[in-house]
Amino acid sequence: MEREDAEFRAANERITTMAEELRKAELVRDRLEGLNQLMGSYPEGHDMRARLEALHLERALEGVEEDIRDLWDRIQYPGGT
Repeated sequence: MEREDAEFRAANERITTMAEELRKAELVRDRLEGLNQLMGSYPEGHDMRARLEALHLERALEGVEEDIRDLWDRIQYPGGT
């Protein structure tokens, strides 16, 4: 019984940690999307737009989206699929 409780607590802690990682990743995604929108508000050739383009926001956003999908899968199916 004690072993089952310890396993349950450990699993619960892992899920809580992953949920916190997911929350942070979603915040990063939201901020990257905001920067991407802001970049679009500058005309082509503007210095600030060039700086934002140099950050490769689209590529970063794709990576964060992939991380979010992975975290969702791990939360929904903690034992694997």
